[in-house]
Amino acid sequence: MRDSTFIPFDDSFDLVISTDNAANIGEKAGDYIQAPYPLVAEFMFRVAFMENYAVGAEPLSILLHNFSGDDVWEPCVSRIHAIIDRLDLSLSVTGSTESNFPLQQSAMALTIAGKIHWAEKMTGCTPEHAAFAVIGEPLVGEEVMDDQDRMASLSLFKELADHPAVFETRPVGSKGILYELKEMLSINGQARAVDPSCPLDLFKSGGPSTCFIISYKKEQEAALRTAAEALFHPLVP
Repeated sequence: MRDSTFIPFDDSFDLVISTDNAANIGEKAGDYIQAPYPLVAEFMFRVAFMENYAVGAEPLSILLHNFSGDDVWEPCVSRIHAIIDRLDLSLSVTGSTESNFPLQQSAMALTIAGKIHWAEKMTGCTPEHAAFAVIGEPLVGEEVMDDQDRMASLSLFKELADHPAVFETRPVGSKGILYELKEMLSINGQARAVDPSCPLDLFKSGGPSTCFIISYKKEQEAALRTAAEALFHPLVP
């Protein structure tokens, strides 16, 4: 997985480290994109969590790196705790704030550490007969704040990642849907064509992983469509 690192811990488990960062996005006058800091923290958590959970890891701890000022810390941590509660998870939150020197622009980073049994990694486990779909749409910049109804929620991501009909999930990053699909197929030793009826821009950045790819059992597609509703977009039949 491109944004997660596996570190052997013992004979059975690996540590899984996933991270995301944001710069020039926040509430400072010099920021390119104006956004509330708790929202920035939420989307950093979103990306790191999806990367961690997509490979089958159990997230254990969160590290928040704050370069935007002392008053930013508490609202960001509160937002993260609220998301953790909604996902029914138990995670500690720690980190650090740069309080000696003020920056003219905002900057933050967030890292999630998880663990996984080496035999339970959810990558490279999609069979030839699987179908593929995109859940959500690729959004970037101000679209993320303006069009959240087109974005897959974290609860939906977790639901589908845990669904017995789903083989693998893969968050879409800045290189777009087609890139992630090719990577997913390559890991599974496959080469297949994209469904020409897919209406999404396959090259557009997915921003903070506003959509994700699933491989799944075609015979159980109806249940997945019911869960995702209008956010379900067939990708490879």
